Amino acid sequence: MTSALRSWWTGGSQDLLIKSQNALIQRLVRASPATKLESSGGIINGVEFAGNPTSDNTLVLAHGFGSGLGFFFRNIDALISGNQYRRVILFDWLGMGGSHRPGCHASPIRGWSEFSTSFCNSRFTPSEAVNFFIEPLHNLIEDHDMQNMTLVGHSLGGYLSARYALHYPERISKLVLASPVGFPSKPSDALPPSRLPTGLRVVDALWSSNITPQQLVRMMGSTRGKRNVQRALRGRIPHLGDAEMNLLADYLYYITVADPSGEYAINSLLEPVVSPDIMAVFAREPLHQKMKDEFDSSISLKVLFGDNDWMRRGNEESAREVVKSIQSSNVTAIASTDIIPNAGHHLYIDNPPTFVRHILD
Repeated sequence: MTSALRSWWTGGSQDLLIKSQNALIQRLVRASPATKLESSGGIINGVEFAGNPTSDNTLVLAHGFGSGLGFFFRNIDALISGNQYRRVILFDWLGMGGSHRPGCHASPIRGWSEFSTSFCNSRFTPSEAVNFFIEPLHNLIEDHDMQNMTLVGHSLGGYLSARYALHYPERISKLVLASPVGFPSKPSDALPPSRLPTGLRVVDALWSSNITPQQLVRMMGSTRGKRNVQRALRGRIPHLGDAEMNLLADYLYYITVADPSGEYAINSLLEPVVSPDIMAVFAREPLHQKMKDEFDSSISLKVLFGDNDWMRRGNEESAREVVKSIQSSNVTAIASTDIIPNAGHHLYIDNPPTFVRHILD
């Protein structure tokens, strides 16, 4: 489907996406209006809030898969009033949210196998897919000379933030990973697709062939698509008030139906795995050993999960082992794994005061 036909069918556009983002922030955030953060080539969509002018610290918030910078709307005011940061910056990963969305041949698409052929098969390796995201972020950080940086990443954004910290440790003073995916290694007794039940074989086949949740919503068209996005959002975050829900659902819909690009990372970076003991999503290049071997222990590390967080299984245990390893290698290292009460995967929305306190601590 061409971009023009997709826009006609879904009623989406880049202008409507940015308008919905701005409406969300303007109506739900009390802080002084955000300024647009310009990047080289204009490929990264970002906003900046002014904080304490006497501070030299910068806070950068990185969203997770399928969402956008506006999802942190419940945290911005408290983070600014904490007076620890001169600048509070929110951005969208390349290919996601309101950032530029490269075409299929330049997007992080993984084929079925090295022998597979497809009209749009860019054959990204996991490392190349990581670079697809972290290099534009690094360019943004360089362009704006961000110093003494606290980098906070949620879910897939947490995984990518950790990979950024491993690659560019000199830029970061504190790393906060909020319900991150990708810590543990794939279990050695993972079942091959041929041994999976029929339903899970279908899921594995769709995942491997780069069918994403966003594509399913695009197929629904405008009316059904908006209705289903709001239903899914209400199921995941049921405690939102009507005003918050309507603004966030509108924003999420326009993100979801925008041109496909960064969403393909769900397959190039991650894989669904079933073993006799666990059914979960694992990183193709896990963080566990990389963080043990390569993490700069001068960076303060905090890993957060909600107490009702589906991402805890496997990831929490692995994260705790990594934190223990960092602490044992450097007695002065500041590293912890913490559980936020009354919170699920979207812990920054479910329990904003505790989430913000962990960033400011």
